Amino acid sequence: MSDGTNLAVAEHEFGEAAFGDERRTRRAVRMVADLLGCVGGAISNMCGHSGAQAVTRFFSCDQVTEESTLSCHRKRTVERCSECGGRILAIQDTTFLDFSTHKALEGLGPVSTGKDAKGMLMHSLLVVDEQKVPLGLLGLSLWCRDIDQHGQRSSRRSRSITEKESGKWLLGLNEADKYLGGSGKEVVVIGDRESDLWDMFAAPRSGNVHLLVRMCQNRCVETSEDHSESEDSEREKPLLLAAIAGGDVLGRYDLGVESQGRTAELEVRSRRVWLRAPKARKQESIALPCVWIVEVAEVDCPDGTEPLHWILLTSLDAGNLEQARYVINCYSARWTIEEFHKTLKSGCKVERLQFETLNRMRPAIAMLCVVAQQVMFLTKYARSCPDAPASLVSTEEERDTALQWVLDHKFATYTLETVADYVRAVAFIGNFHGRKCDGEPGVKSVWQGIRGLKHLISGRRMRPFQPSPGSTKNAIKD
Repeated sequence: MSDGTNLAVAEHEFGEAAFGDERRTRRAVRMVADLLGCVGGAISNMCGHSGAQAVTRFFSCDQVTEESTLSCHRKRTVERCSECGGRILAIQDTTFLDFSTHKALEGLGPVSTGKDAKGMLMHSLLVVDEQKVPLGLLGLSLWCRDIDQHGQRSSRRSRSITEKESGKWLLGLNEADKYLGGSGKEVVVIGDRESDLWDMFAAPRSGNVHLLVRMCQNRCVETSEDHSESEDSEREKPLLLAAIAGGDVLGRYDLGVESQGRTAELEVRSRRVWLRAPKARKQESIALPCVWIVEVAEVDCPDGTEPLHWILLTSLDAGNLEQARYVINCYSARWTIEEFHKTLKSGCKVERLQFETLNRMRPAIAMLCVVAQQVMFLTKYARSCPDAPASLVSTEEERDTALQWVLDHKFATYTLETVADYVRAVAFIGNFHGRKCDGEPGVKSVWQGIRGLKHLISGRRMRPFQPSPGSTKNAIKD
């Protein structure tokens, strides 16, 4: 995209970053602006002719860390959260960054079962609105596993959660509570099955911060009948799956499964329970967390197709069908962070970063995370606000260049007035076909289109080639 739009976005997200020197801040703004216009380009090419040296000097500064890199962006994210309507969905997840080809980079740890696979782990907390539009990153944790501590699974029950890698989920919850707990906005912290931890539900949090995770542990629970009895009651406490099996059927509804081209009929159950503490925690005087179990299961599934089936645990109310469907819709936003990680790896090519030390690598990763979030914002914003004017996300030069390309290569007639028109035009440049069955453009075609649009704009700015006098004297004549 053009320098004007990208520079404005970069200034807004990094203009107040705490790098200890205004010159470093200006350098960061310039780098981010160039990265936004050339998604996936080498970061060393973003600072002119002496780019590699300038980038190395910037990321070598002690004040340039992942925390300082995200300082301004996090502030802007909190502002966006306070301005949007509805609940805020804070989604957390972990991904592996594979740097196995970086033989000279020391300090990396194992990232998979492969003997030679080396890299880092990244746990991110991405906040979106109820329309799944990414608002920004609130938290980012980067670490390398210690090979000497590999294989401690047998002792996991005897160790505190703060001593284990699973403590990352509590860290994400604490960050959401820290930055949004006092905002007055309702916040839902969402995690996959790995985050199904008793400590998560038992952890203290603000009244406006809720939890929503997918069930993994068939743990012991108390129903409303059990909870009214004493702790020493001889009644056998049910397991979670048995409890939800006896829950109320709230109703059924149809859900379109786009990836399979069919409509699934779903049955919804819910039940309120209290999670009993694990054996290692029963001696602690902690009140049993109260949650709602929401089960959604497909009925009459076609032969040869795996039926849809989720069991969710949440601190949100889910006593009726409308509330349960809202909980299910909130959890469907979890795939947004999967798209974020895909954009970061495949689009921004974070695993191709070339630095000699991890201290230089960390802030560069944080910077590319913001670039990935901005690409996703453009893609999702076009879906949530398709009729918004295109001038909100582009300049006149960008719109005119994209329009001319579409008219020359795609359609005989095309109008470009709204955000949806502009994003589709950019996606067309990025090899989006635009057929009826294709739906709306995805992040891949958008980031490819952004790169292509930058080259098109650069070409239009170039002056036509003018041969110098005498250069044609040896040309072949007819």
